[in-house]
Amino acid sequence: MKPFSLLRRRLKIFLVGFSGATMSLYGQGTATTGSVGLLSMQAPTPSDTIVSLPLHRPDTFRGVITSANGAVLDLSQASFTEDAFNGRFYLLLESGPGEGWWFPIADTSGSAVTIDPGPGGDISSLLPGVVVKIIPFWTLDTVFPNGKGVNASGNLLPVSRVLLPDSSGTGVRLAPSSSFFYYAGGEHGGEGWRKFGYAPTVKFDDQTLPPATSMIVRHDGGAGTVFENLGLVQTSSFSITVGTRLAGTPQDHSVGIGMPVPVSLAESRLLESGAFSGSAILDQPEDQLLVFDQSAPARNRIRSSVYYFYTGSQNGGPGWRLQGDPGTIRDAAAVFQPARGFVLRKAAVTSPVSSRWTVRPAYLDLP
Repeated sequence: MKPFSLLRRRLKIFLVGFSGATMSLYGQGTATTGSVGLLSMQAPTPSDTIVSLPLHRPDTFRGVITSANGAVLDLSQASFTEDAFNGRFYLLLESGPGEGWWFPIADTSGSAVTIDPGPGGDISSLLPGVVVKIIPFWTLDTVFPNGKGVNASGNLLPVSRVLLPDSSGTGVRLAPSSSFFYYAGGEHGGEGWRKFGYAPTVKFDDQTLPPATSMIVRHDGGAGTVFENLGLVQTSSFSITVGTRLAGTPQDHSVGIGMPVPVSLAESRLLESGAFSGSAILDQPEDQLLVFDQSAPARNRIRSSVYYFYTGSQNGGPGWRLQGDPGTIRDAAAVFQPARGFVLRKAAVTSPVSSRWTVRPAYLDLP
């Protein structure tokens, strides 16, 4: 792992000229070696602010896979309490062919961890010698502790809501799958996070927020707030799975990039990773990257820009383009901004397929 001072210097270099969310680097974590950062973004009212969580919570374990039997891993120097991490933590691969991949932890016992690879999950990267971390998921109450960053409700009528995307739905323009608000009253079991449509006595403080997922902070009223992501910089590649779920149907993925610095279209390696398909015809995109202009308050935001990769020979040849203005190559456009959310729209194909978008942050490899 890179020394803290070196990683901090590299991040400062990359932050020159950064606009949008602001980031501060101010110390070293107590549970792990690495840069601690604070990303913040204004959330006006009444408005939707699309946000993500590039920084992660302090890890509780770092070690090496000594053996793997399917989804069951034995880890070096591990001695876990029975069921200690079940459902609330994930395993991050820090080296090997799957660097940046993460898996929810389904069971822990002794030196063994059982991960949940998901439907059709690829476990080929779980190899002896791979360095891993165990990290707790962000939750509503760790991102918005005691309702910080939203407007609390004194009754069961939300003033602010946190809307989570539909991560299993099929198609495009998917409605949020769930809506949460912070209740500050004294009834129904007292203060805490509630889920719209559920009994008011049920708290959702521990609702998990998976890595690389975007969400919406919606202020229906009250004052504007500041969204903050305080955590550790990931010291490995960023990786997520995208694809289609139904034959002949395009698919949207609401995601955020797991880096605390701006990333250009070329630097994203989105095309090179195989997770994004190029378009052979100018201004007729296949796969699309949908970007949202959040400079002004708005509800139910629609995309302001669509980027695609042109593979043909016209207008300067292959390169990233902006739909509606195909004459300029946009490879250097720093489209991916930390703590913001965007949508990857996969084009319809004859058979459902998924692939990994993996990119290693450039600041990890600077001399």
